[in-house]
Amino acid sequence: MSPEWREPVDDALAEQIHRAAAAMGLDVDDRQLDAFGRYADLVGKWQYVTNLTGAREAEQFVSEHLIDCLSLVPHLAGGRVLDLGSGAGLPGIVLAIARGDLALTLLEPRSRRARFLTQVRIELGLNNVEVVCARAESWHGQVAQDYIVSRAFGSLPAFARAAQHLRSPATALIAMKGAVDPAELAAAERIAGASAVVRLDVPGFSNRHLVVFGSAEQPVGLRASSRGEWESEAK
Repeated sequence: MSPEWREPVDDALAEQIHRAAAAMGLDVDDRQLDAFGRYADLVGKWQYVTNLTGAREAEQFVSEHLIDCLSLVPHLAGGRVLDLGSGAGLPGIVLAIARGDLALTLLEPRSRRARFLTQVRIELGLNNVEVVCARAESWHGQVAQDYIVSRAFGSLPAFARAAQHLRSPATALIAMKGAVDPAELAAAERIAGASAVVRLDVPGFSNRHLVVFGSAEQPVGLRASSRGEWESEAK
């Protein structure tokens, strides 16, 4: 049994989301704030059915998960996004709320979590979301993706292997990571090609990065730094 969700999302948490989004250069309106709150409350309700996250209360879910996922938003130009191993909808549901111009496919192998994602899609009216219950290695999408993203899929090589058959030459793979291990990165590059490591400034976090295995074009929203990394232009 999952722990009891100790509190609903209130105005203070909505303001926390708003401030964090603004610090990352994002404009979040009242409708989106309401959707984020309803999403967090649904996570709390479904903790009784399936263990979606380690968060025990709404504040912890917002500060440790939702805000972190918002940091990806400025780095996607638009188009189709596949969230590989979506789990609780991180980052896919957050992207869908923040960016109505994105078409999201949430790929999740566990049936209970896929049912949760479907319920979120229905209750929040997220018409830009498709939920697929399947393992990455056995699923073959019919439409080319502009981005394949993951926040907690596993190691970088595991993510690269799982995503490789789903990408086109124009698809960028983006992994959300904390510290980036050079040996792990090198192993992933042998599978997915050259990468760019992007430092992120995320409120409440000290060490967050995007690892981008890009298409032939420069990753959107990034610029080359003097150290040979990519730095965010979204300040």
